[in-house]
Amino acid sequence: MNATIQERLRRFTATLLTRSGGLVEWPAGSEEGLAVLPLQVAAALHCPETVSLSYRPDADGLCANLATDFLDRIVPLVEAEPRIGLFQIPELYLKQSDMSGPVALAFTWLNAKVVVRHAKPAQVEYHAWYFLASIVSEDRWEDVIPVTVNAASGAAVALVNPLSSLDLEMADQPQSPPPSSYQAAVMQAHRLMQRRAAPFVGRLESRLERDRKRLRDYYNALLREDTNRKRRNTAQDDEDKQRAKRRAVKLELGRKLAELDERYAISAELRPAALIRLSFQTLAVHCDVFRKQARKPLVIYWNPLLKELEPLSCSACGASTFSVAFTNKDVAPLCPVCAGRRS
Repeated sequence: MNATIQERLRRFTATLLTRSGGLVEWPAGSEEGLAVLPLQVAAALHCPETVSLSYRPDADGLCANLATDFLDRIVPLVEAEPRIGLFQIPELYLKQSDMSGPVALAFTWLNAKVVVRHAKPAQVEYHAWYFLASIVSEDRWEDVIPVTVNAASGAAVALVNPLSSLDLEMADQPQSPPPSSYQAAVMQAHRLMQRRAAPFVGRLESRLERDRKRLRDYYNALLREDTNRKRRNTAQDDEDKQRAKRRAVKLELGRKLAELDERYAISAELRPAALIRLSFQTLAVHCDVFRKQARKPLVIYWNPLLKELEPLSCSACGASTFSVAFTNKDVAPLCPVCAGRRS
């Protein structure tokens, strides 16, 4: 377990136990810590009220290590946490200057003309989804995938920690629900999961190929040995028996390879764990898109937290992009990859 994962687990463990009513002392960079827990929390974790914290699987106490039963043990505490939070930021600075220049610099329009008309403030919800990702095979990989989506545009934005603002306050439930961002978040989380899990999958594939080679080498050696024996004892050995032996060896090799494929088969899961709905004013830049004989309004958002324009969401695959093409019929935005597939 590398240092980055250790630090994430340390912060997570300290935060979870503190929110559950415990007192936690586990300094950054230290391999061990200590927690004093309420009786019901200690009972849920099957540990004493005063418990040591560590990364090491062989240590006493609560071990924050993904190779142990740590995730299973903390399930009661995690399930007791609220899954959806609604927050708002009351005031943020919005750009006052003309947005034609920034839009022209940020975006590349591949097959249409886009004209900026005006810009005005708009209250927008951003949905920060947290997904539990897992891949189970001969080994196991797990991670938490965070994705933040502009609920109005469906584009993923780089809000790393949406709860980090000092001006954050609890928000009332709006009168009308926001547009669903779940599908856009799932598509983005799936791409991030593939990217993050690529080294793990690569190691699995290397091990599978190594084990396949060992099996083939072993059974091919048996076939060569049988062939050499046949050449030496042609008069004594029965030809049909030799063919039956070779066929049996090949069938056994096929069976072993199939067992190997089943052993290394991958089962992947992406499950939503929490949602933070964060509302604040953005600058909505209203544009017109001209594609052949069609014309359609388009809204681009300038994000005051990021202090930059947000990308658009591809209508086909959901990818966020600043290089945009548009469909002929409904003038829907496309990323370059999806646009190339349709051309």
